[in-house]
Amino acid sequence: MRQRRSYAAIITIIYTAVILLTLVSFFLLGFSESLVRFVISLAAVLLGESITYGYSIYWLRTAAGGGGKSPVLISGAYIIAIYIAVVLLLVVILDRLLHIPAAGYAAAQLLVMIAGISSLAATAFYGRNATAQENKAEGASRSFRRHRDELEEIRRLARSWKHTGAERLLKLLHGLEENFKYSDPVSNAALYATEDLLRQQISLLHDQVELLLAAGEPQTDWEETFGEMADSINATLQRRNRELAALK
Repeated sequence: MRQRRSYAAIITIIYTAVILLTLVSFFLLGFSESLVRFVISLAAVLLGESITYGYSIYWLRTAAGGGGKSPVLISGAYIIAIYIAVVLLLVVILDRLLHIPAAGYAAAQLLVMIAGISSLAATAFYGRNATAQENKAEGASRSFRRHRDELEEIRRLARSWKHTGAERLLKLLHGLEENFKYSDPVSNAALYATEDLLRQQISLLHDQVELLLAAGEPQTDWEETFGEMADSINATLQRRNRELAALK
């Protein structure tokens, strides 16, 4: 946190120095013969410098969250660099060299500003959507990993069952784990409903195993009940595999 504040302070000092240097250059050197064009040029340059400063602070804060080298941030930096370069070219060519009318010069600077802001907004919108999709996909993949972890926990629980049917229960659970092992661990946000169904089914299996162990002596149809639950989970897993294959 302190290091980030230190960097922000350095960026602010540099920004302040650049602003002062810009003002000195414009007012002492007299950059334009037309007062209106002079004001437009000064405002355009100061705006570009302020946008650069704001984006630098935004990048610094984003970097603290682990997104310092994201393609979206880099694209935004390129857009700002191009925007600043075009603004300076307009100042030099249209204002200083060609001395075009103030109205036309203002229109040119305004168009460049609108184009730059629109490009930044489009990049930010794309980045926000891409990040949301990545987060959903990562959430779905974490969900699948939780399925496997819970199955391992259920199998460990079943090992403590002191009953003649324990071996058959462990064999059934091992079969489920094997099916999950050979399924694609990478998921997709579009599979949210299927992943959630798997979560419910495995949670129910977990509850039933706990009840089975607590009961001491199981009911006579316990194997049929657990077999149906395993078949249901396997069917949902196969459905997941088909849906995931269709998305690739």
